[in-house]
Amino acid sequence: MKRDQNLYPLSHQHHNGLMAVLLLEKGVTKNADLKIMNDFILDCWESELENHFIAEEKNLDPSLLQLPQLNDLYDRMISEHELIRNIIDAIKQKQESKELIVSFHTLLENHIRFEERTLFPFIQEHATEASLSLLGKQISHLTNGNCSNYLVKFWE
Repeated sequence: MKRDQNLYPLSHQHHNGLMAVLLLEKGVTKNADLKIMNDFILDCWESELENHFIAEEKNLDPSLLQLPQLNDLYDRMISEHELIRNIIDAIKQKQESKELIVSFHTLLENHIRFEERTLFPFIQEHATEASLSLLGKQISHLTNGNCSNYLVKFWE
């Protein structure tokens, strides 16, 4: 299913999130420095992911979209956001481990795939044009980063 243009800002940010996943997978494979990878994760979080999560939570709310049948998918999204935030909190508390980094990139990838393959198609199929248009206006300010511009190329 082709993505509705009103969801483009979120989908474009998902592309950058998947790039971060790929770079972290490469870093783990190469046994890159854990502190550098943690700093990369925090940079991704602060520059894009945190605001992305907030935008989704605010603008994909079933009551706002007038889609009560979206509740279960929305609850899953919120739950996954919380799991990822817990890992961010652990990293902020200077916890360093390969397992934590793997957990982060695995959760992030699975979360993005869920949203792109399940949540967004459901919204596109069931939301009214007016709701989608309002959504598009509410998220149009989101910018698309490029995590591969990170200064330390730990994945190379």
